[in-house]
Amino acid sequence: MEIIINAPNSPILLNLFGCNLRYYGIILSSAIFIGIIFCYYLFLKLKSKQEADFFIDYIPFIVVFSIMGARIFYVIGNLDFYLKNKCEIFLINHGGISIWGAIIFGAISLYTYLKFKKKDILFHFDVISLAMPICQSIGRFGNYFNQEAFGKPSEFFIKLYVDKIYRPERFINYDYFHPAFLYESILDILIFVILLIILKNKKKFKQGTIFYGYIMLYSIVRIFVEYIRTDSVAYVFNIPVASFICIIMITASLIGLKRLYIK
Repeated sequence: MEIIINAPNSPILLNLFGCNLRYYGIILSSAIFIGIIFCYYLFLKLKSKQEADFFIDYIPFIVVFSIMGARIFYVIGNLDFYLKNKCEIFLINHGGISIWGAIIFGAISLYTYLKFKKKDILFHFDVISLAMPICQSIGRFGNYFNQEAFGKPSEFFIKLYVDKIYRPERFINYDYFHPAFLYESILDILIFVILLIILKNKKKFKQGTIFYGYIMLYSIVRIFVEYIRTDSVAYVFNIPVASFICIIMITASLIGLKRLYIK
């Protein structure tokens, strides 16, 4: 049995008053909206309406900082290009964001705000971390519509057809590639299930476990995905920089879990 995935002919859904409305933008904004609704529900269920409303008050600012971080990380990874085309740095509609930039900037801004407000930092981090895999799983389908973030050429039973204009030059004569976006999307759902199990057994786990667990599990997933992807933006010793970031994140998560459980 063979499953061939074909992307749409165009990443543009429609042109609205001279502005192109892209599938990617719709999917990304939908993922963020679903994540916010899910978090609000969790705050209501686990804490109170007051805490849920507090979350709604600060989350727009965290989203803005996350998008800024995502763009900054991508620009740094493609510094040669952006130094020659400085105006492109601000044209995020031309594409180019990094999930690690979003996570790191979002976490720093959230930590700073919660610290200032004297709120339970680990509780808020746990709730948002539970929603993150859902958002990422949905968001990855934006890569499908853009025909990007796919893997190496594949003869696996499930494969993605990529138009010639989107193929890397070294793979121009290959038609089918690993649907890396789909692999990551499925694995993100698996991460969510694992974190949900931790939440349902919250009496056995300390606050912060979901947050550190999310960072560690997602880092493991990204190492696997980076291995098969063809579009990593920066390399050191022929290894994607993103993989080094994952290793750092796994180490930091293990240290965090050790601090939670081993005095």
